[in-house]
Amino acid sequence: MTAATPAADPTRSWRALLLSALVAIIPIAVSVPWKIKALPILVLVITGIVMLITRAETRLRYRVAWAIVVICVLRFAYAVFNIAFHRLGWNELDLPAQTLVFLVTAAVFTGRLHWRGIWTFFAVTTLVLGGSCIVQRHIMGVDRAYGINGGDWSAIEFTMVTLCMTLFSIIRLIQPRIAQGERWLHGVAVAVGAYGAILTHSRGPMLAFIPALLIVIAVHIRRTGKWRGALVFVGVLVVGVVTATTALDHEVVRRFSEVSGEMSTFSKDNSVGPVRERMAMWQSAWAAFCQHPLVGVGVDQFGAYTRARVASGEASESIAKYDHPHNEYLEAAATGGVPALLIVLLLFALPAVHFIRRLGDRDEWVATLATAGLAVVTMYVLSAMTDNVFYRAMPHSFFLFLVLGFVMATALPVSTRRGTAASD
Repeated sequence: MTAATPAADPTRSWRALLLSALVAIIPIAVSVPWKIKALPILVLVITGIVMLITRAETRLRYRVAWAIVVICVLRFAYAVFNIAFHRLGWNELDLPAQTLVFLVTAAVFTGRLHWRGIWTFFAVTTLVLGGSCIVQRHIMGVDRAYGINGGDWSAIEFTMVTLCMTLFSIIRLIQPRIAQGERWLHGVAVAVGAYGAILTHSRGPMLAFIPALLIVIAVHIRRTGKWRGALVFVGVLVVGVVTATTALDHEVVRRFSEVSGEMSTFSKDNSVGPVRERMAMWQSAWAAFCQHPLVGVGVDQFGAYTRARVASGEASESIAKYDHPHNEYLEAAATGGVPALLIVLLLFALPAVHFIRRLGDRDEWVATLATAGLAVVTMYVLSAMTDNVFYRAMPHSFFLFLVLGFVMATALPVSTRRGTAASD
């Protein structure tokens, strides 16, 4: 009697491996300034369209996540209306249009993907992002590392993306069932990613990282009931960060110590300095919102509005060089009024609720993706208070691609999720 032949692993087919590879490279692709990065995104868009047309399960997941789909479409539609209302150039539609692009690429996440391989490449990406900052600081002699996506003006956004990738490695590192070699890879990725982020001296993302990390640890403890290993990891991470900021790079400590002094001495006549300039920009953004609460001053028009206020003596000259107010919520309110502000809030809130509901899922990878998605949303929600997180392609693409993708990867109803969701 012949033994039955084991069924082939669907995640090891050439199609699944190819799609997994494309998904895995997008975070590093959007982090480099090369135009060729559009090619894998185009392939994913075409694949996503085909899957939406041909796969009933894909369409079902979009229906399950209908509220998130609607808010993405509204984001694009309102940008079109706002640009037309203010008679602006259609170039301003570039980033809002990407919302629809990544809403389509999210369909790829509804297929069978090799998540272990994807997460392994995520760790390699973290090594590249963090390692680039280490090379800039200790080999090239750059005072403030900024990564591989541009000049020092991109340091904050690059740090935010690097720390999100670091959180992905932390999520995998502390899981109980993981191969030793994989654990070592993620451990090194955490060390390199965290230290590279420190070398950028970007305070906002560093502060946002703390609650995001605590959420990851809390979810792990609640899911596994094992807290000793998680607390040991946190202790080691804290010791490493303290050592890095006190013995290897004092600039971070100095920058944090300047915050209270700049805040207490801020005035219209004394608005020079990173913190004071932010406060001055926030005042200007609030003024724009108060004057134009319904439709704002127009997409990407904060800079023009502020320079007009500077010319009339209503704002300090120190902020005339800025095109964005370094606060995503005030940017939305100032340029798009109440509707744009609500859209931004819902773009964060709806995925967060979706992920929270799936943190305790029986499928290990569904819970992992939900935890990772919630960590990204947390990082962006908090970083958005002190910087614009959507005005540049890198952080904008990173958020939409992964958050919408993780939403669709975990969007099956509970009754049909088991056995058909994410695969190892």
